[in-house]
Amino acid sequence: TTGALLDGEDFNGWLALFDEHSEYEITAHSTEIRQQMSWWKSDRMSLEKILKEIPRHVRDPGRRLHIVTPTLVEVSGDSARAVSSFAVFRTTPDGESRVYAVGHYEDNLVKKAERWLYVTHKVVLQTRLLEAPTHVPI
Repeated sequence: TTGALLDGEDFNGWLALFDEHSEYEITAHSTEIRQQMSWWKSDRMSLEKILKEIPRHVRDPGRRLHIVTPTLVEVSGDSARAVSSFAVFRTTPDGESRVYAVGHYEDNLVKKAERWLYVTHKVVLQTRLLEAPTHVPI
């Protein structure tokens, strides 16, 4: 669901996957400082403001396609933890496709009103050099 909503640029639908007290983060390992660094970290309220601004920004014209594979799901009552590997492909307006980013998601979820919602949705990138910079979630 996450990848399909982002691919379709349904940012409201993607945001609806988050609990009201949730957090989104993008991290990558820095070889220079030899540790994980945070590229983006927002609570749900800040994330909502950022997503509303997207139509006002100059945007990368490429289209993205997420391929997501769950590798771990642990459920305990109304909470869960999941890890999913992903690859994101980017296709230019000319039709050329390349791998844009690879990594994995580390998610903590809570079940509310029969829906699973993110408490934390962490993107752990292996790719550090993105072909086209983005201010759109990965």
